[in-house]
Amino acid sequence: MSKLMQGIERFWREEEGTEVVEWALVGGLVVAIGAAVFVTIGTDAKTQLDKIAAAIPDT
Repeated sequence: MSKLMQGIERFWREEEGTEVVEWALVGGLVVAIGAAVFVTIGTDAKTQLDKIAAAIPDT
């Protein structure tokens, strides 16, 4: 078995290694949800600001 595969196997067996992977997955999920919320709120905010700007008469 190659040294790379041995290292991966050892990393997989260790609890700390799997804990790091779990936290990385949680972090990725948080980032994905945050991005989705940001895009949704950003679109809604732009729509509302456009409505306000259209309602203000030009002087």
